[in-house]
Amino acid sequence: MAISGQLIGRLLTEKLKELGLNETELARRAGVAQPTAHRILGGESSNPRIDNVNKLARALGLDAAALLAGKLQADFDENVIAGPDIKGRVPRISWVQAGALSEAIDLFEPGYAEDWLDCPFPHSTGAFCLEVRGNSMFPDYRPGELILVEPKVDATHDDDIVARTPDGQATFKRLQITEDGTYLLALNPDFPNRIITVPEGTEICGVVTGSWMNRRRKSI
Repeated sequence: MAISGQLIGRLLTEKLKELGLNETELARRAGVAQPTAHRILGGESSNPRIDNVNKLARALGLDAAALLAGKLQADFDENVIAGPDIKGRVPRISWVQAGALSEAIDLFEPGYAEDWLDCPFPHSTGAFCLEVRGNSMFPDYRPGELILVEPKVDATHDDDIVARTPDGQATFKRLQITEDGTYLLALNPDFPNRIITVPEGTEICGVVTGSWMNRRRKSI
């Protein structure tokens, strides 16, 4: 039985309110025209296009197939358990872009994000993802792991942070605030020059509040 457009709109609106987003921001994240998003969310489209529903669902961290079946979540097999609720989507950006975050940059500008990823952790609208490079933070973080960077959290001693150095480079290290000074620490005991004195003019882009691996296969 086909699911009504009103039910789809109600479920999408329910998730939208839960995440504290508005229609304009959702449309922007999903890449759907705002009037179209408004009609779908309001249940005005009796038979909305599946591709638009899919885009809106993904932007809200929902399973589109479950949504089209009239559910907010997909059913699970008996041999698996439900993972953490998706808290929305965050942009994955490059390290070059991260190094420019002290400037006024709109993370939602079309084409700025390399990808939008489902995020299992609470975050602000300014949060972003980076992919770990190298092994300086191994074994706590592995190359290819995705880190969630939250710019609205104040960094304190022992926080893992992304910092922008005076030369415009972004670096990922553990912050050490001691009586002898402030340092950036590489966690890998085999990494050369593990302890770095924070250069004057270094700015903190954000605190790492979560991490996960992206297991999606890349297209060949």
